[in-house]
Amino acid sequence: MTIPKKISILGLGRTGRALVEALSGRFELFLSESRRLSPAERTFLEKHGVRFEEGGHSPEVLRADLVVPSPGVPPHTPVLQEAVQRKIPIWSEIELAFRLAEPSMIFAVTGTNGKSTTTELIGAILRAWGLEPVVAGNIGRPAIGTLEEVRGKPWVLEVSSFQLLWTKMFRPTVAIWLNFAPDHLDYHGSLAAYFAAKARIFRCQLPSHVAVVSREVLTFVSPKAFTVVIEEVMLPSGWGQGLPEHLQFNLRAAWAAASLAFPQREPPAYESLWPILHGPHRLERVGEIRGIPFVNDSKGTNAHATCAALQAIPGPVVLILGGRHKGGGYDALAPLLRQKVRSCVLIGESQPFFSQLLSTWGVPFICATDPADALYKAYQLAQPGDTVLLSPACASFDQFRDYAHRGEVFKDAFHRMKG
Repeated sequence: MTIPKKISILGLGRTGRALVEALSGRFELFLSESRRLSPAERTFLEKHGVRFEEGGHSPEVLRADLVVPSPGVPPHTPVLQEAVQRKIPIWSEIELAFRLAEPSMIFAVTGTNGKSTTTELIGAILRAWGLEPVVAGNIGRPAIGTLEEVRGKPWVLEVSSFQLLWTKMFRPTVAIWLNFAPDHLDYHGSLAAYFAAKARIFRCQLPSHVAVVSREVLTFVSPKAFTVVIEEVMLPSGWGQGLPEHLQFNLRAAWAAASLAFPQREPPAYESLWPILHGPHRLERVGEIRGIPFVNDSKGTNAHATCAALQAIPGPVVLILGGRHKGGGYDALAPLLRQKVRSCVLIGESQPFFSQLLSTWGVPFICATDPADALYKAYQLAQPGDTVLLSPACASFDQFRDYAHRGEVFKDAFHRMKG
């Protein structure tokens, strides 16, 4: 596929760095960053021979044949709007990687929740079959950085709405859309725009391809590919026993994707999937103090995920809630909070937002200053039979690098408190 030679990259985060490393020397690059760059970042760009600007996006961005925004650059950014007006092509990093890579097949996983778990499960199943998959995308390793490694191998990609938004020809062999609930409204501007971005996962598939989709999503889309409903998938004997409902769902989706792509293969040992199903920051039992369990679900970055966590825990909950909220979609929490939550402990910059919301719903709450304060206050509020649950229903970027950093900080605070 023909790739334009002059490329402007917006943002020097993880994706921007991977783009520079993969493309420098092959294309004429210009890097534009809205913040000030560190000395190490400037050295990195100079080493790769990349022209750059910092502290804002100038018209220089538009003197290119292609603009590639990092996932964190929202579509309403003025320079992107101007590129649209001028009909300058805008591709996500996933789109560019797709056009450059030569995998044997592509699995792409999207959804509001469960993307990482399902992506990892597909990778684990394929590895057990000796197929050497390359797992990348939104899961933490940019796809563009795996071009050499993935040649002739299965590519298992987690794809977010941010990445799908700017796709044009992206065509997964097997596309998985797990679920849909309000999220990232601050980025997309509306629920309809968020849905439309997700729906692009099926847009270029052919009838010979596979679409694995939940029943709820299938009421709104009509994939051209051979379609399988996740809820109707039968798991291999012995798989999924004792798992919470949402993890069983992820397991069904992963098994459907892998077994349809590689039929007539024996299921791998279920035990080989346990580390993924019981991984860190996903309903992770950290420990207990005087009979009160503490559970880390820092991966719960939206209301839909927090609802699933609350449903998976028996008995009353003291919920640690908050961070950088997504602009909407929280009404789904109200019935579960009233039913299961003794009190909420609010953290992060969303405290005023949730204070008003919980007051309206009649749900008790208090505010905390930092993770240690939040855990101590939650423990004080908890009664025998309760669980203290960190499932913030918010992004972590107000105080932490990412959800994993947030989870580790809370685990450290728990161990200090217990000690």
